Amino acid sequence: MIAVIGFQFFMFSSGVKSDVNMLKSLGRKVWSIGFLSVFLPLLLGFGALKMTTGRETLFFVNFAAATSYSITSFPVIVTLLTDLKLLNSELGRLGLSTAQVSDVFSLFLIFFLSVLKVISQETYSKENIFIIVGFIVFVAGILKPALHSLVKKLRNGMPMKDIYIYLIMSLFLGSVFLSHSYGQSAIFAPYIIGLAVPSGPPLGSALVEKFEVVSGLFLPLFVTTCGMRLDLLETKYTAEISIPAAVSIVVITLSKFLVCFVSHSYFWELPKSNAAAFAVVMCSRGVVELAFYTFLSDQQIVKDESFVFMLLMVVLFSGLIPFFVTCLYNPTKSYAEHHIRSLTHSDSDSELQIISCIHAPGDVTAVIRLLDASCGGDSPIAVTVLHHMKLVAQSTPIFISHRKERLILCEYIYSVNVINLFNEFEQNTRGSVSVNAVTAVSPPTSMHGDICSVAVDKLASLIIIPFHIRWWKQDGTIESEDHALRELNCRVLESAPCSVAILVDRCNNIPRKPVSKDDELSLTYDVAMIFLGGNDDREALTFALRMAEDTRVRLSVVHLIAPYNGVSGGNEGVNINCQDFESTHDYMAMRDVKEREYIAYSEMIAEDAAATASIVRSIMDEHELIVIGRRNMEDDVPQTAGLKEWCEHPELGVLGDLILSNETESTSSLLVIQKQQQKKCSKLIPTCTCLQMGLKVH
Repeated sequence: MIAVIGFQFFMFSSGVKSDVNMLKSLGRKVWSIGFLSVFLPLLLGFGALKMTTGRETLFFVNFAAATSYSITSFPVIVTLLTDLKLLNSELGRLGLSTAQVSDVFSLFLIFFLSVLKVISQETYSKENIFIIVGFIVFVAGILKPALHSLVKKLRNGMPMKDIYIYLIMSLFLGSVFLSHSYGQSAIFAPYIIGLAVPSGPPLGSALVEKFEVVSGLFLPLFVTTCGMRLDLLETKYTAEISIPAAVSIVVITLSKFLVCFVSHSYFWELPKSNAAAFAVVMCSRGVVELAFYTFLSDQQIVKDESFVFMLLMVVLFSGLIPFFVTCLYNPTKSYAEHHIRSLTHSDSDSELQIISCIHAPGDVTAVIRLLDASCGGDSPIAVTVLHHMKLVAQSTPIFISHRKERLILCEYIYSVNVINLFNEFEQNTRGSVSVNAVTAVSPPTSMHGDICSVAVDKLASLIIIPFHIRWWKQDGTIESEDHALRELNCRVLESAPCSVAILVDRCNNIPRKPVSKDDELSLTYDVAMIFLGGNDDREALTFALRMAEDTRVRLSVVHLIAPYNGVSGGNEGVNINCQDFESTHDYMAMRDVKEREYIAYSEMIAEDAAATASIVRSIMDEHELIVIGRRNMEDDVPQTAGLKEWCEHPELGVLGDLILSNETESTSSLLVIQKQQQKKCSKLIPTCTCLQMGLKVH
């Protein structure tokens, strides 16, 4: 009994997490797939049972068996996608939408089956039917509107009281009592009560916080008790029961797979592997189906042989489906196959697409300040502000573009302040920056999927993400350290379809300095770019040069060179090995910098890491922002030799970690840029290229 109540707690919590209002926004394609994936397998399975069973078998028994194989459980799909970290991927969003529709039709079938069960009983009583119908009417017509009205008042400032939790808990326990008293399934009533509760804060999150502990404790016990009923050796198998059960399972599973596979391929024209993964997900079986099969066995609606096949199907599918989905679907594959998107490959005259991620209110000011210093050139900037929020007490991730959705949705997810600040910034830039605010509510473990998807859709060249450590403005001590954000940043660096910049904000307390006393409105922004060489450094240099196009920005480029470096000077006749592809491009980049008179260029020789640290300290005291390339941790050059053994923040690279170390004691902000990760191409370059540059070929 305790195990069953634990399962009912789980069903109630799953209902609370489900957002019924999302059904209104689903298109006809999703509704069509959801309908066909339930009713077509049901009809085929029921026909297979009628053909393989004897005439004496009751209609209700065949219909109950076919229904149990055909239903799709939304909580099971959510659990599977969450475990695979695919909840907010393309597959996850489509799977959740289709499963939510299928769940509606499955609930209808369970309701119809409950009524049919009452009618088929010898002691037929109309009172039982009235109670079932009355329960549905009460939940849909009275309880749901009342709870929605309560949530509106709570969001408008009315205090949250424990009495609300106790009343809903009483209704839940009452539904459990009704289920047991009238011999109905343990799935139906608690789940319906949960669906009536508005998901998310403040009411839904409070309920889930209290109920998840109970369901997490007793749900494994329920699964164990169900598994203990399985006795493969003692069960007597007969052809009259085993063959219909096996045939119906195969027919229904194959028909559900084919419906989902063909529909996915027809409607969306995506790769066949994605369609197969989607079809496999929709065939999932889990604890909800296990509970339904156990109920049918306890009510003696299905025989022991059929129950054995049902449990084996749950065990087999639970073990194989995650493996198949992992093999068939890789969400990062679409990012890796994306075209080259970086700052160095973008057209200097075209609009620059940037994705800026916001995780906390403190990130807004730093990002706006950086964008403000980067928009003074001739080419405009299009910024997509991605406000990320943690998914709490909800099953379905939320993705909202605030230029299209209603303001009430923005208020619900607390994004109004972020939107207003960036809208104000857009107005102040007078057309040089366009801002599109987007809010994504998803689990922290899969937030990188949202970032990469938006970057692909917007054809972005740069993603700006905040560093996971925040400092107090007064004394520079650490205010907070978010390890989940650090993991997210590492995932973005690994799978981003374009270049990535990590913004370390440490100088919000430093005001900009006026150029002259006569023009207090003209402010400068001192920026230093430390160049060592390589793809990441050239990408960082490109961004720094873009900032330098703004007359308010004073850029200093410091080229740290090792002794006897062949590309240090940039004069005619400098020796360089043309097989060194990276050195050639570094030389060309430095030559371009030296030709720009408005940039302060200097070369400094750094024999070792100690000399580099000394130079960096002197630079940081004079600048508000330091721009560097992340550089691969495996690229060990004399200027940073030995630093990677002491590196605490590999996501910043050895030089970024050195700048951020306590020994520097600086309040300068830091921007670390990594160029889009691509497969290494051949390092051979034509000899004529070197000759055109005026270099001596070895």
